[in-house]
Amino acid sequence: MKFRGLIFCALFVALFAVLSLVQLPIGSVPITLETLVIMVCGALLGPWYGGLTFVLLIVLDLAGLPLIGGHAGPSLLLGPTAGYIWGWPFCAFFAGFVVQRIPAGSRGEWWKLVLVLFFLGDCICYIPGVLWLRHAVPSLKPWGSALAGGMWPFLPGDFVKAVIGAIIVQRVRRVYPTERIVGGERFVEATES
Repeated sequence: MKFRGLIFCALFVALFAVLSLVQLPIGSVPITLETLVIMVCGALLGPWYGGLTFVLLIVLDLAGLPLIGGHAGPSLLLGPTAGYIWGWPFCAFFAGFVVQRIPAGSRGEWWKLVLVLFFLGDCICYIPGVLWLRHAVPSLKPWGSALAGGMWPFLPGDFVKAVIGAIIVQRVRRVYPTERIVGGERFVEATES
């Protein structure tokens, strides 16, 4: 565990807290910029620091810091959107794991990033999200209603966020690969010698 990596975890928690305040409420699940932060964090910090960022976010939120949409506490982490929240560390982990295996500057890099960020950095959280939403909201018990209320309307926006995330990740990775972001000067010195 590197101190620099932990600092970037904290920075992404702060960025998440600010962008989670931007919400467009529709039904039980609002449209937010949260998943964009999850995608970019996992892709840039790698699987371990990316996943750790959202474990840290959940722990701090449980401790009472209003980091998720300005709300905090166990009620948020057991409410209708709790399944999505519990899925965030996995999204960041899996996106980071696969993005690390896509060479920067390789042919088709951008499309690969878009697909990885969309499916692994975002869609994974729909599994626990829709399952929990169906459990927590009685009117969404039929599967069709749960999917209509908790997944289908969000997919086009999520794809747009994946496109934006891929643009950000592609540009940052060319200058600051994950090893340099979390490893700092030691990594730079090691690659120069």
